[in-house]
Amino acid sequence: MKRVVLLSLLLFLLPFAKAESNHSWEHEFENGYITTQPLLVEDSVFVRTSGFWMGDERPQVSAFEITSGDELWTYRSETTLQHDMSPLMFVEAGSGVCGVWQDLLIVAWADGKVTALDSSNGELVWEQQTEVNVLGITGKLGIDGDRVVVPTRQGLSTFCLDDGAQLLRVEFEEIGWRNGVLVSESGYHVGTEAGVLYSVNRDGTVTNSSIGDGKIRHAPIETQHGLIIHLQTATGSVLYLNNSIIGNYGSSPAMPLQFEDHIFLATSNEWVSLSCNDITCLEESRSSFHSNGEMSMRTLKNNSVEIWVPSNTPDGGWGVFNRTSLQRMHTTSFDSYTTAAPGFSSAAMALGNDMGLLQVTVFDSDETIEPESTFSLIEALHYVLLLSSYLLCCLFFATNNKPKLLKAFTMFLLLFTLAIVPEISAKWPTLAESDAEATWDAEWPEEWRDTQIVVIEIDGTENVIGGLSGYSNVYELTQAATLSLGISTEYEDQYLGLYLLSFNGTEGDGWEFTIDGSRPNTGIVDTTIDSDSILRWRPA
Repeated sequence: MKRVVLLSLLLFLLPFAKAESNHSWEHEFENGYITTQPLLVEDSVFVRTSGFWMGDERPQVSAFEITSGDELWTYRSETTLQHDMSPLMFVEAGSGVCGVWQDLLIVAWADGKVTALDSSNGELVWEQQTEVNVLGITGKLGIDGDRVVVPTRQGLSTFCLDDGAQLLRVEFEEIGWRNGVLVSESGYHVGTEAGVLYSVNRDGTVTNSSIGDGKIRHAPIETQHGLIIHLQTATGSVLYLNNSIIGNYGSSPAMPLQFEDHIFLATSNEWVSLSCNDITCLEESRSSFHSNGEMSMRTLKNNSVEIWVPSNTPDGGWGVFNRTSLQRMHTTSFDSYTTAAPGFSSAAMALGNDMGLLQVTVFDSDETIEPESTFSLIEALHYVLLLSSYLLCCLFFATNNKPKLLKAFTMFLLLFTLAIVPEISAKWPTLAESDAEATWDAEWPEEWRDTQIVVIEIDGTENVIGGLSGYSNVYELTQAATLSLGISTEYEDQYLGLYLLSFNGTEGDGWEFTIDGSRPNTGIVDTTIDSDSILRWRPA
C-alpha cells in the first residue's frame, strides 16, 4: 500500500515539477468577453473585456504581474456601450513636435472615448470624446510619430500623445465597424461598412473610392503592389488588390496578418497564405479552418515563425501554422469560442477567450509551447490507479479486512479528488450565471407551459408571447416572436456574428438576452434552446 501511494504521489508531482520552469495562471472576468489580444509588456499583462454585462458589472482594462498573476490595477468604464472591440495599444515614452509623453496604454471605447492611461498604475493621463452613431470606436488605432490616429465611427481624428490635443479631424459619409486604420507614408487609410476606402492626407485632404458591394472591417494591408482589402460580402468575402479581385473566400473574414512578403487570411471556411512576389500577390496555400478573429505571430529561437489563429468554434483552441500549413492545434482545459489573438513575449504567452477566461503561461528561454495532451500518459496512469484503488476497496470489503479497506478507501478519495477538482475548475466558468428574476410568471396562460416563451422589454413594458414550438436557436425564436407581436427588428452582421440592434427602432445601449434565467456566452445564432425555453430580451 505504501508503495502504491508513493507511486501515485510521484505521478501527480511529475507535471508540477516540470511546471517550475513553465507554469500557468488563470483569471476569470465576470463582465464580458476577451475579444482582443492581451498585451505583454516587460513584467505586465494588459487585457480588456467587452461584450454583454449585467448589474454592476462594467467593461474594464486590467494589468497583471506576468509571473504571479497578481492584479496590479483595473480601469473600468462607467459609460461605454456594446461592444468594446478596439485592440489595446501600448506606446513607449517619447517626444515629438506636440510634446513629451510617458509610457501609455491607449484605450478606445464603444462610447467614443479615447483614454490614455499611465501603464504603471492605470491612472487617467488624458481623455477625448469622439462621435457616437449607435456605437463609437471599434477599430484598431495607429501611431504616427507623436500622435495616435483614431478611426472613429464616422471619420478619423488624431490626438497628441502628450496631452490628447486634437490635431486633425475629418468626417466620412458612411459609418465604420472594426474599421482599423493603416498609417503609411502617404497618409491614413480606413474603410467603411459601405465598402468605401478613404485616404486622408496629413494636411486633412480626403479622397475615397468604392471597393465593392460589402464591408471593410480591417485595416487595409499595404504591399509593394498596392493595398489589399478583404471585403466581407453577403455571400462570403472577396479579396482585392488595388480594386482588382484576386480571390474569393468564405464568410466573416478575420483580421489579416502581414509578415514580410506573406499575408495571412482566415474566414469561417479556411486559412489562407498569400505570397507577394515581384509581380503580384498570389495564393500560396489554403487549409480548412474556422476563424473570425485576430491572428498573431510568434518568433521561435531559430528565427522561424508560427502563426497562431483562434478557432471560433464551440471547441475553441488555436491553430498553429507555419507560413503554409497547419502544424498543430494548441488546446487548453477551458477552450470555447475564441476571437482574441494570443499575446507573446520572450517570457510568456497570454490566451483569452470569449468566456472572459485569461490564461498566462510563463516559460523559460528554452521552453517550447506544446498542447496539453503532453501529459496524457500521466493522466491515463492516474485513472488506472484510481480504478485499482477502487478494486482494492471492493476486495478488502469482500474479505472484511477493515484496516486495509480504510487505507484503500483513503487513497481512492485522494485520487478521486485530484481527478475531479481540475474538471470542476475547467467546467465552472462555462456554467451560465443564474438570473435573479423568476423564469415563469404565474399570470401566463397554463397552456404556455412546456412551450417556448419570449419576453421583450421595451421602454419598461413587457411584450410576451408563448405557445411557440420548433425553434432551435435564439435568432429563430426571436424572429417568430416579433412577427407574432408586430415588433420590428434590426440586425447587423458584426465581428462576433449576428447582432440585434433594435426592437421597434429602440437601440439604447444595446440589448441582452437570457435563457431560462441564465446568460449564455454565445451569440443569437449559436445559442441553442430547448422545447420549453423562456427567452427574455431587455435593454443592456
